[in-house]
Amino acid sequence: LLVHIQAMDLNGAFEGSGPPSKTRIDVFNSKRSLTALFIAYILAFALLCGLGSTGPEVFNRVAAKSKDGDSSAKGWRLVNPGCEVGDCKFSYDIPIIHMIPEMQLIYMKVQVQRPTGTAALSASVLTTTSVIGCDREHCSPGGLNFDGEQVRDESDSTSVEWDAEETWSKNFSLFTTDPDPITYNQYNVSVVLTDTSGKAAYYPEGGDPKLAAKADMVFVNPDFTWWVMGWKIVFLVGTAIVMFSPITKFNGAFAGFFVQQRNVKLKDWSLIQTWISALLVVLLFFNDPFFPLQFGDGVSPGVKQFLVMQSIVFVALFVSMMLCFMLVSTGTIIRSNKDQFMGESAAGHKLRSNTIIAKVGLCSLIFAFLFFYYVIARMYNTGSPQYDDFSEEQAYMSFEIILILCMVVFSLWYIVSVCRCIMNVQMIERGYLALLVITVILAILMVVGVSIGALFVLPQTPFKWMFFYGSCNVTVWVLGWAFAHAAEEDDTESSWAMDSVGKEGAGYSSLLGGEEPLGGGAEGFFSADI
Repeated sequence: LLVHIQAMDLNGAFEGSGPPSKTRIDVFNSKRSLTALFIAYILAFALLCGLGSTGPEVFNRVAAKSKDGDSSAKGWRLVNPGCEVGDCKFSYDIPIIHMIPEMQLIYMKVQVQRPTGTAALSASVLTTTSVIGCDREHCSPGGLNFDGEQVRDESDSTSVEWDAEETWSKNFSLFTTDPDPITYNQYNVSVVLTDTSGKAAYYPEGGDPKLAAKADMVFVNPDFTWWVMGWKIVFLVGTAIVMFSPITKFNGAFAGFFVQQRNVKLKDWSLIQTWISALLVVLLFFNDPFFPLQFGDGVSPGVKQFLVMQSIVFVALFVSMMLCFMLVSTGTIIRSNKDQFMGESAAGHKLRSNTIIAKVGLCSLIFAFLFFYYVIARMYNTGSPQYDDFSEEQAYMSFEIILILCMVVFSLWYIVSVCRCIMNVQMIERGYLALLVITVILAILMVVGVSIGALFVLPQTPFKWMFFYGSCNVTVWVLGWAFAHAAEEDDTESSWAMDSVGKEGAGYSSLLGGEEPLGGGAEGFFSADI
């Protein structure tokens, strides 16, 4: 993509040879058509908001009970009676039953009650957690059975912290299935908590010490998993229709993007058509076609981890490509007036080359840091499955700061570019002005979505997931429809590389109404950048 784009921009090697043909946005350019387009776009947003607000909750939270059915606050028992202060151990056994792969993960958190008569704000404890997993055939229905497979066996020193006026401490992590998916029907968790500082437990005179702590489990709501799976299939089908719809009647108004583009030789594709073709392909994987395989019975844990990883890759790739597309679109609109390119100096040519490198570099940084940030947060985070509550705050903070700096640079650059476009708004054709507004909306949504975690693999609410994922799909669909080649009477339904089509149906369009070739040269609508 980058080689093709840079050659089009800097070398003019892909300049078409035929008369300008039109894109759909050129043909359907009346006020009535554009009004209908905007109304449909706004209605789609409203529909997505409504559907997202009625979706199931993302996470279920339940209190973990001991094997005897006691609440976690009462289930802790002293392991070593007569112990010295600083060496008292308390154990707690928890059966986690009726688990299914659609729950995706388990997070167990603990809160310790402040000991009676103390005003301590912190205490140190050592937690030793042993987790056994077993399937339905080898587990007892409701009790503990240690004939399964060892899943976890680890010890960790933890600081327990209380706010000044709070009875219960802040949550700290006890056990999580990440990065492994849920592969067993039952997990038996045995916890031993050692009060190493002598401040977490209550030590009465003449009696055994006591510890009050409560454990909560968090897992993904299976209904949310099925809800997301259904909508991902809907988005996949919608994207496939936009790409490959075979309906060529009505002058190809309802034909897929690639169906229409087969009437144009590949070398005569405009730069914007090249970009949109890449965005449509990445959008397919952004919608995660392999998502249902994560919950198959015959799929190994390693394959499931790989599927989660690839979904993160394409989320980061799609976001970074869309942001780059926004910078490219505004940059080329600024230079869309042909008079600005007449007699361009070598210094100006070099400046454009450096601008291309800067934009690609910025978007590549956003992709890299967004990818690593999401991978660590989803696969190796023991704090919480939610985007805004991580275990290693310092490590995540470093990634977050760099990512925020990149997004700030992008936002400032994009705002300046949009303002320069607005200064020349009288020279922009009506149809392209409409699409500029749509892409500005999507740019805002992208920045906000990354900032609040709406594009995270596990969002905080179904509304965020539906609104942002749906808006990304709808916007790319609109772009794919608008910039596809508009069929003309002499177009044939031929292959990609017919010479006659290359002469009479070459992919030309223009910001100013089809006067300038999109296929190459500095004058092209999207030829100025990337």
